[in-house]
Amino acid sequence: MIRTLIVDDEHLVRKGLVFTVPWKECGFEIVAEADNGESALDIIDRVPIDLLLTDLTMPVMDGFELMRIVKERHPAVRTVVLTCHQDFHFLQDAMRLGAIDYVVKTDIADNVLEEMLLRISERIAAEQAQGGPAEASGQAKQAESRESLVVMIPERVTPRARPAGLEGAVQIQDSIWMVPGKTSSEIDALLSRIEREGEADKLCYARVTNWPDKPRTSDWLPVLKERMFYESYANDEYIVSLSELIGEKPSTMDVPADIRQAWRNQRWLFDKKEFEDLLLAIRDNKPSYRSVVTMFEELAAAWDLIAVNNRLWPDWRMATAAFTTLVEWQRWFEQASISITQYARSRGFSNDVFIAIMRALEMLHTDSGESANRTELSAKVNLSQSYFSTIFKEIIGKSFHEAVKEARLEKAKQMLVRHADMPIYWIAEKTGFQDEKYFSKIFRLQTGMVPSEFRERQLRR
Repeated sequence: MIRTLIVDDEHLVRKGLVFTVPWKECGFEIVAEADNGESALDIIDRVPIDLLLTDLTMPVMDGFELMRIVKERHPAVRTVVLTCHQDFHFLQDAMRLGAIDYVVKTDIADNVLEEMLLRISERIAAEQAQGGPAEASGQAKQAESRESLVVMIPERVTPRARPAGLEGAVQIQDSIWMVPGKTSSEIDALLSRIEREGEADKLCYARVTNWPDKPRTSDWLPVLKERMFYESYANDEYIVSLSELIGEKPSTMDVPADIRQAWRNQRWLFDKKEFEDLLLAIRDNKPSYRSVVTMFEELAAAWDLIAVNNRLWPDWRMATAAFTTLVEWQRWFEQASISITQYARSRGFSNDVFIAIMRALEMLHTDSGESANRTELSAKVNLSQSYFSTIFKEIIGKSFHEAVKEARLEKAKQMLVRHADMPIYWIAEKTGFQDEKYFSKIFRLQTGMVPSEFRERQLRR
């Protein structure tokens, strides 16, 4: 059994921990309790302890001071932090003092602590099987350079859940977690646990070397995201020095006009080499990754109408939610293009006519508003109005009028979030709905909620 000491100045918290967590089933034994760091230290000096579960804010001696002294006197004791705080720097201080994990008090009733204890039990058993933690290696660890593991996860799939195996991770953004200030060997062990938990294929992660004390997230994270977008490959390990990140600034350049126009023309649908050349041009120019992703998302949203009506592929939003690299988007568009071109050939459409309608569909979604009308679009793609209407419905599966309404609603969804400070009537006007009441009615029919409710839910995510 793993001998455990619980330290918290709140009596009810200690008793709640003792009686609500199945300690024995997880392989732990509560040998003592303490209400401050000084009392806990006295117990540790007299009683053999394997695991210290401690609060940070306590009278007489707080958790930080307790951890410093325990680290010096009893280096074999492992520490887990029990806290109300989720502040990044606050938790980073605890991790630097040797904490192997942390638990937020509000999560105790959600089996989070139980799952963590099982992981710790497995970790301790593995170390004991290899001869136990080598205390003599402390000096070598100190000499070893510090690293941090930055993990990016799909927000829509697991919006605020810490990935399995990432004990000690601190959440620095909604879908980004970090394990700061570890040695290279500790990061290796952590990645091995992620692999064993079956999480490796779901994550995109980077090892940031030369980690100093308390670097500001804003100084390095934007550059890391951009570097990973262009230089990393999905599920592959990406290693970069923090000094390189801090010395750079993220790109503010928009996608060059010639690349954007070639992308929107979509002639690359039937020409693999043109598609590859276009992606290579994006990689060589390295515009802001956000502008590239926005361009990709706009086309994917435009294609959604033909995909849904003809069952070409499942929801593109879920499929791309976890993407953090250019190569992931490239692979998605490669597969989607194959499905689209197979559909076009199976129906006997010529390449030129099919591309004309796909261009019209893209313009309809990108420029949806008062100007989205049949006359303008048919002229832009060099087709007569009558033929345009007929072939549009044959290819897309819906009439032009129905497609306009769906495109405007899709645009409205984006603008409700991007322009959260603007009134509903302004959103309606900008997306081609002159009557706010009619807009709200149509919006509710499609989504099951009025625009204000949709906005509120999206902003809460």
